[in-house]
Amino acid sequence: MKDLLKQYDIFIFDCDGVILDVNNLKCEAFGRVVEGYPKKNIDDFVEHCRRTFGVSRYVKFKEFLSDFANVPFEEKVYNGFLEKYASICNQIYRDAEITEGCISLFTELQTLKKRLYIASGSDEKELNQVFIDRNLSQYFQTIYGSPKTKLECIADILRNNLSKKAIFIGDAISDLESAEKYNIDFIYMAKYTVQSKKQDEICRKKAKMVINSLYDLTKTKGD
Repeated sequence: MKDLLKQYDIFIFDCDGVILDVNNLKCEAFGRVVEGYPKKNIDDFVEHCRRTFGVSRYVKFKEFLSDFANVPFEEKVYNGFLEKYASICNQIYRDAEITEGCISLFTELQTLKKRLYIASGSDEKELNQVFIDRNLSQYFQTIYGSPKTKLECIADILRNNLSKKAIFIGDAISDLESAEKYNIDFIYMAKYTVQSKKQDEICRKKAKMVINSLYDLTKTKGD
């Protein structure tokens, strides 16, 4: 696996389910935010959030109002959802476990003079503060997130690293599709994914490599 690390100049990471073990907690948080609506609407929305993990909250809460609650969009209600979700996420991020092999991989990539970036569907300001608080920001050139789309995040990274070979490490079909859009290699990290079996199978089939955790990338051949 270590030979793979030398092939790329740029390493782009998703955050949730790749660096921090938060996927299930964040899916549950979507349901907690919209408490008070009919149970079926909430359950269907949470399942939708699992299937579309990696798409930002800014999109999902608009979808809840239009597609699940079937009510007209109200800015005050929408902003209330965002504020409540941000509050819950702050606690989740403070308590979340860092995934296996994460720090070892980042340290090794720094030694190899690689450039590391985050391209996440999570809120950019929130993520930057979390990475400072968790002592993770030191490893990254830039931490990108919503309200920019993941495609916009990757476009910025590639624009700032012309002629550099990049790879994206993610845990969702939205990550795979983003990598395919820019014709960069994709590593699928499966351990913490919350997507459907069908989405998991697509990612496994199309990824350049499938890993359980980032620890797998620090192994030498034969380990």
